[in-house]
Amino acid sequence: MKFHYARPNLTEADVAEVISALGQQFLSQGPIVGHLENKLQTLFSVKNAVVCNSGTAALHMAYDGIGLRPGAGLITSSVTFLATANAARFCDAPVGFADVDPLTGNVTVDTLKAAVNAAKFDVKAIAVVHLGGRPCDIIGIKEYADSIGACLIEDACHAPMAEYKDNSGEQFSVGSCAHSHAATLSLHAIKHMTTGEGGVLLTNDDELAERARLFRSHGITRDVSEMVNSKDAGSPWYYEMQQLGHNYRLSEINCALCLNQVERLSANIDRRQEIAKLYHSFLADLDALHLPEIASSVGTTHAWHLFAPAFDFDHIGKSRKQIMVELAGKGIGTQVHYIPLYRQPYYLEDYSTDVFDGAETYYKKTLSIPMYYGLSDEDVETISAGVRSVIDS
Repeated sequence: MKFHYARPNLTEADVAEVISALGQQFLSQGPIVGHLENKLQTLFSVKNAVVCNSGTAALHMAYDGIGLRPGAGLITSSVTFLATANAARFCDAPVGFADVDPLTGNVTVDTLKAAVNAAKFDVKAIAVVHLGGRPCDIIGIKEYADSIGACLIEDACHAPMAEYKDNSGEQFSVGSCAHSHAATLSLHAIKHMTTGEGGVLLTNDDELAERARLFRSHGITRDVSEMVNSKDAGSPWYYEMQQLGHNYRLSEINCALCLNQVERLSANIDRRQEIAKLYHSFLADLDALHLPEIASSVGTTHAWHLFAPAFDFDHIGKSRKQIMVELAGKGIGTQVHYIPLYRQPYYLEDYSTDVFDGAETYYKKTLSIPMYYGLSDEDVETISAGVRSVIDS
């Protein structure tokens, strides 16, 4: 495949950092993890960054930290990757799904209200997903979450540093947690920044961050002031596990890979925005294609993890599968983001598709085409020509 739908952006400097880490004393639980966390805290202007081994782990740490449990559940988007909901089930918490806007795939205040009103459990938290990189109406959603006493979590894996404004015109960035209890990022290979596999919990809540740090390492503490056994507390060999935790740690090697990418995030997003504009210039005249908007409102910027047009497959006269196969034959990779979660067998018994009109409309038409930093202008023109030929043939 010449053009995968996504690819990492790695440089010689990234490789050099990994090689340097391999020559250090620690391959795990060394200083590089903290170095990366400090860089992320500065980048996102947030008090705490807790690095872990996946975006899923970051969600699990967040959900556990805010107290999801049986009877205290989560409402989240029906159109997202499995992890956004599954991490709540890891806490034995019930999950409800909100419908989405049929054009953007994002939840809205109205769809969240409908899901909360339909929930058969106490709603402890709402998790929004900035799908594809476009910020949700986080201001309005925060106001609604506060009104019902729910915590707000941002699954920001697609949208690091995407921007939005409040009614006064003040600018905010996704990841700053200015309007949420926590934001989670994936550092998976195809995200804006990568550690290969990895994730991070961002929060301004010191207690939540501390609980997350314990949770990612078996619940172990070496803080003498927190210890139950005063006799052995302070001994060089002694530690205590006072709560159940997991091994969600990330290695020094993985973290080294990402160190330089933090500084390149802004340039990465700028290039993705240029690519989105190029797609508009090459494809906007096609009646069978509805392109995602460059920006949904003044002051909003899109991080463009995905470029996912809505294809009118009926108008084209070809199925989505046929379009994907034909594009693959031209070396153009595509993917669907995402199969609505209520369609998954695990969740199917609790939900029916007739209550998710927006999600059904979005799902039936969406198809992601290549979007990543390394695409040249000529590459975007070639991909666009391939899309045009498949639609017109």
